[in-house]
Amino acid sequence: MDSLKTKITAATVCVIVAAMSIVAFLGVTALRNIGNRYADQMLLLMCETGQKNLDAYFQSVEQSVEMVSAYVGSDLNGLEDEKLQAHLERTGDIFNKLVHKTNGVLTYYYRIDPAVSQNVKGFWYVANDEGIVRHEVTDISLYDTRDTSKLVWFTVPKASGKAVWLPPYFTDNLGARVFSYNVPVYYGGRFVGVVGIELDYFVVAKIVDNITLYDNGYAFINDKEGNIIYHPRMDVMTMEEQPQVPEGLLSKNKFIHYVFEGVEKQAVWLPLSNGMRLNLTVPVEEINADWQRWSQKIITIFALLLGLFILIIKVLIGRIIRT
Repeated sequence: MDSLKTKITAATVCVIVAAMSIVAFLGVTALRNIGNRYADQMLLLMCETGQKNLDAYFQSVEQSVEMVSAYVGSDLNGLEDEKLQAHLERTGDIFNKLVHKTNGVLTYYYRIDPAVSQNVKGFWYVANDEGIVRHEVTDISLYDTRDTSKLVWFTVPKASGKAVWLPPYFTDNLGARVFSYNVPVYYGGRFVGVVGIELDYFVVAKIVDNITLYDNGYAFINDKEGNIIYHPRMDVMTMEEQPQVPEGLLSKNKFIHYVFEGVEKQAVWLPLSNGMRLNLTVPVEEINADWQRWSQKIITIFALLLGLFILIIKVLIGRIIRT
């Protein structure tokens, strides 16, 4: 009788264990899939929010410079020194009104090519604690304007012949690191100069710093070639060589799984309107933490239920056999 009771109990328990194990496995798998999908959605949502904030900022700068450029095209009526000087004064007034509506502007300028005039140089306004003041301009005639490694805010748009966003560079005159957007000016097909705005690097950095997720998720930006422009965990400005993004982050796939300094990470990237990339990255361990915690709770509940079922079945089978 005891042998029969043991066999029935064992068979029943095996069936229950198998059934509950399957259910537990499916439950844990479903939780993992839901958790990963949720993490991907959160990564993308936060990255999209950051993208919109940065693009709104960059586009406001572009709009200001483009409006000045359009005004310059309609107002410039000759390259004689007297006409150029009067034109610059009118343009400065327009520029000043537009810049007051643009956050984070460090400098704005309209510089004339020395090949056009040796006397009329243009203007350069700089923001400081006292407001926006006129600053002494750099003597462009001391440089070869065909060399795009120097005076990049002037030489690059001159060489390309089109509006251009430049990656961060250091301005020796101000001792500051800036982003800039520059538009070349032409009159009758002849290059005249450049209008542009320089943005405080740290204003952009602050926007990026506010893009966070989980405990250790952070955002950073890089250019098309993979050079890191700003990273909250690296002092990029003091490095002798510009750091590169980890291998795999230049993939065309929006979601990227990679390993950095021995830590598995999940990242998402989106393009910015100035040609750069915004990346948001989170350790996989933190993504997995939520669904693993719920999985442990499910397994614990299943274990308790299994123990309870076994006890009930053992009692019921004992009563059945005795009867």
